[in-house]
Amino acid sequence: MYDGIPVYRFTYFWPSGLQKLAYGDGIPTNIRRSFLAKMQLPVFILFFFLKSLRHSSNVDVIHSHWTIAGLVGVFVSKLTRKKHVLSMHGAEIFVLGKNRVLGFVLKRVDLLINNSRFTQANVLENYPHTNCVVISPGTDTARFYPQFKQGLRTELGLGDLDIFILCVGKFIPRKGIEYLIDAMDILVHKRGLENLKLRIGGRGYLKPVYEKKISNLHLERSIEFTGYIPDGEIPYYYSESDIFVLPSIVDENGDTEGLGVVLVEANACGTAVISSRVGGIPDVIEDGYNGLLIEQKQPLQLAEAIQTLCENDSLRKEIGQRGMEKVKKEFSWHEIAKKIERHYYELFGSE
Repeated sequence: MYDGIPVYRFTYFWPSGLQKLAYGDGIPTNIRRSFLAKMQLPVFILFFFLKSLRHSSNVDVIHSHWTIAGLVGVFVSKLTRKKHVLSMHGAEIFVLGKNRVLGFVLKRVDLLINNSRFTQANVLENYPHTNCVVISPGTDTARFYPQFKQGLRTELGLGDLDIFILCVGKFIPRKGIEYLIDAMDILVHKRGLENLKLRIGGRGYLKPVYEKKISNLHLERSIEFTGYIPDGEIPYYYSESDIFVLPSIVDENGDTEGLGVVLVEANACGTAVISSRVGGIPDVIEDGYNGLLIEQKQPLQLAEAIQTLCENDSLRKEIGQRGMEKVKKEFSWHEIAKKIERHYYELFGSE
């Protein structure tokens, strides 16, 4: 049960410790990197279908997220004669492009919700759809707001005069964390800003690569990993940080940010953000208003943006304040839910 909503999970491989498809670095990355994950995909879909069919008899709408869930939703909706809504979060269309399975799913959903204008443009380029809208994921403003935890900065090894830079995300190529490390090298070693302290939260298979890079650049005193940050703790990290950075890129497989929800969360906590002008990120960040946008894979531009905010405390606060206002107006779950609910009713009104 989650906030009064029943959540049903299922095991798709035994022993469960060998489940390699879901979670971790995400299904697309897991499939690319693990033969076992590829082998588990058909079993995952089968058990997903059986679990979904079991719990769909007393609902009016089946709302799927991602293509694999959408494939399951297509068959369950046909068998139960329910309306089917699919939310596209970007990764599958960026990586797959034209794909028979994706095409099969998109032709058979009653409503397609895209998480950003960028995602929708990519979908429509490959699969014209007559009933699609852009509705971004929201954030819980009752959970994400400026709040502070006594002693957190000390736990993170930060002094009173240090500038706390935070980055949170999976350690996978499209997050572009290596470019942030390069930017820190410029700021610390070439510009002498030794009071800048970067803390990186998350986990993933690229961590050893990042650790080696930090060591080679002699940045151990400036950059540390926090490990996975628990959900209940992450608002404190956003709030305590002076600047939040998401240096995302378009990776070699074409994958990028469908939106950048962590930017919304950081803004909700009143923190100034810096990110790349890729994917759906411009739907969240207006350059110079609630954050700064730089071109991808450009450590020098990233360093300049960080330095600009480091040296202008009033600008940081203004950007953070405007970020909070934008989130409340455009990205709170209350507002997002109203949009989705309206489209649910329109589905039945069209009968």
